[in-house]
Amino acid sequence: MVQRPGQRQSISAASAVNAKGAFWFCTYKGALNAEFFVELLKKMMRHRKKPVHLVLDSLPAHKKALVREYVDSTRGKLTLHFLPGYAPDLNPDELVWSHVKRTGAARRPLQKGEKLQERIEAQLADVRQKPCLVRSFFQAPSVAYISDC
Repeated sequence: MVQRPGQRQSISAASAVNAKGAFWFCTYKGALNAEFFVELLKKMMRHRKKPVHLVLDSLPAHKKALVREYVDSTRGKLTLHFLPGYAPDLNPDELVWSHVKRTGAARRPLQKGEKLQERIEAQLADVRQKPCLVRSFFQAPSVAYISDC
């Protein structure tokens, strides 16, 4: 009999970055659907004074009618811009995730009793506290099309 050290854990996360170094994230169980995505957009838009231009991958949940209806309800305060079908190199948020995977949770197995969600959230909170790190992802030549004027 082969002993397994523990149950496989999984967690999903959504995040957003801007060229000024801000980083927002949330973790959740399961797959992202349009209803939850709209909840996240509402939280992100709360207290915004300036318009937000959000660059997104082409996840089906991002393109549902419910999402379009919410975006329309913001009367121009939120605009969604979609990247081509598979273009992680054009998305600075993907550069954050690449960094997290290279330097964080994937580098060391979970210890007995340790929760993946807690570890991921701690690492993402650490990234949020480092605006210089977040700004550095916008230096990649593949994301030169973005400016946060």
